Amino acid sequence: MSLMRSGWQSVLFRPVPGGGWRARPIWKEAAGDDFAHALGGGMLALLAIAAWAGYCWRGERASMAEDVRPAAQERQADGSVVATRVPTARPDPPPHLLPRGAQEERRVAVWVQVPPVTPVVDAMGVVHCDCPPVTVDLSLVRLDGGRRVIASSPNGVVLDALDVPIDPAPLPPAPRPWAVGMSYGVRGELGAWLERDVGRVRLGADIQQERDEWNARLRVGWLF
Repeated sequence: MSLMRSGWQSVLFRPVPGGGWRARPIWKEAAGDDFAHALGGGMLALLAIAAWAGYCWRGERASMAEDVRPAAQERQADGSVVATRVPTARPDPPPHLLPRGAQEERRVAVWVQVPPVTPVVDAMGVVHCDCPPVTVDLSLVRLDGGRRVIASSPNGVVLDALDVPIDPAPLPPAPRPWAVGMSYGVRGELGAWLERDVGRVRLGADIQQERDEWNARLRVGWLF
């Protein structure tokens, strides 16, 4: 009987009847075949469960239908207005020309009151009441499983706003930046790993069995 260290773990060589030697990992020699088979089978079972869970949860990564149920108007503290949401399957014709090939998905209408204008008399005695241009700012935000339109005006008062979803677009799935798992090598090596996506960078940590000890590694990758 002799002991030798191979490239991945300590190996024990035993003579066999009829001549020759039998190589056997030392941890299997110490633990026995039953334990080794149970450990390997357990890791394979865990990998199978993880694959099954990923298959069952694949729907959570799919796009979600937008919630377009009617919603009341909300006036916020800064004077802006969250528009009333009124979905419709048969909208009136658009109030303006759409580019060729365009598909109208949403229609927004905003009513704004301009501030009072001081009349100005020119040199000819003519009174002018020209109203300055009014700016209306719109934001489309994702909220409570749907989208809402927020309207405001820096030089006017928003009286009312209407949001009409016509052809709602599906919402992308929520990001899931974390991942965790286990690994099982063809020679019985055990391992575990953890990953985290930060923007376009993927960070990872591994714990892997090598030879008769455990080693840890850190990984950095780029998403493309």
